[in-house]
Amino acid sequence: MKSRLRTFVGCGALLVALSGALAAPVAVAQCPAVGPQKESERKFHPGHYVTIGRHELRSGVNVNAVLGEGVTGIQLRYRWSDLERDRDRYDFTQIRRDLDTVAKNKLQLVAVIEDKSFNGELPTPAYLQGGQTLRGKRGYTAKRWDPAVVDRMNRLVAALGAELDCHPNLEGIAFQETALSLDDTVLHANGYTPEAYRDALQRQLRAATEGLPRSRVFWYMNFLPGQQEYLGEIAANLVGSGLVMGGPDILPDNDALTRRAYPLYERFRGQMKLFGSMQPDSYRHQRKAAAAADDFWSMEELFVFARDKLHVDYVFWEYRAKRQPANSRDWAEAREVIARHPSFRRDG
Repeated sequence: MKSRLRTFVGCGALLVALSGALAAPVAVAQCPAVGPQKESERKFHPGHYVTIGRHELRSGVNVNAVLGEGVTGIQLRYRWSDLERDRDRYDFTQIRRDLDTVAKNKLQLVAVIEDKSFNGELPTPAYLQGGQTLRGKRGYTAKRWDPAVVDRMNRLVAALGAELDCHPNLEGIAFQETALSLDDTVLHANGYTPEAYRDALQRQLRAATEGLPRSRVFWYMNFLPGQQEYLGEIAANLVGSGLVMGGPDILPDNDALTRRAYPLYERFRGQMKLFGSMQPDSYRHQRKAAAAADDFWSMEELFVFARDKLHVDYVFWEYRAKRQPANSRDWAEAREVIARHPSFRRDG
């Protein structure tokens, strides 16, 4: 493992460079065309993946504190606006650079395509920043139920797949959570219906699995405004397609997730690959019957819950440089759990 860490550090300021300025796009070879692939023929490298956020990339990160025993891959986020600079002008230089680096370290990459932001920055290309990108509670969200927006996302993914699907270290792409973070008044004013959103999600996910026939498509599902049951309908229609279903939070004592999202893991166990994600709230997840304010679930307990109750094949661990709050769980504890469980399986 020491050699892996030396290689990563030896790549220069790798993780800082990942979020830096993009080089001008250059002509690249396209992947050989293949027909639809069986579920069993797609890439499958289950295990622990570390999610490194944009803030950590910009501020620099101690790679030795992130990678180590048990890490299978890395998940990185890419804004739609960075991947499509203008209509039909795609630039995957950043992803390609990251793939070359993870390949040198025998890791896999999951690339998250962001069409939603939480910090007030616009995630979509300029041509979609009129009525097709909506202001939300903390940022912006693409008008995902709009067929025109779905068409544009499908074109982006098809172009990405044509160029990068054959790269052996691209485990797959991911789409952000289904929760829209938009007020009901905004939804109603913009023609939202649960049926339109259901159909749009299904169409987008189907196109993605077809556009990346060798790789995986990770679907972050949690809430579908107006008709939660449609999430199960979408998943049922995509069994065997290469879809990996999961959610953005491993929070055993969250009542909403327990009622609405977690039952889908049991329902589709054995029918499709599954994943879970340790995001910031996981590090400060308080027990429902907590005797004290700092009675948080341990990272070991959360992992065991994900493995044994959610039956996951992948866990995405958000790298946290600081404790928030100061008495919450931290990254050092997460790393210990990963090292103790370098491989894990769904219980039969």
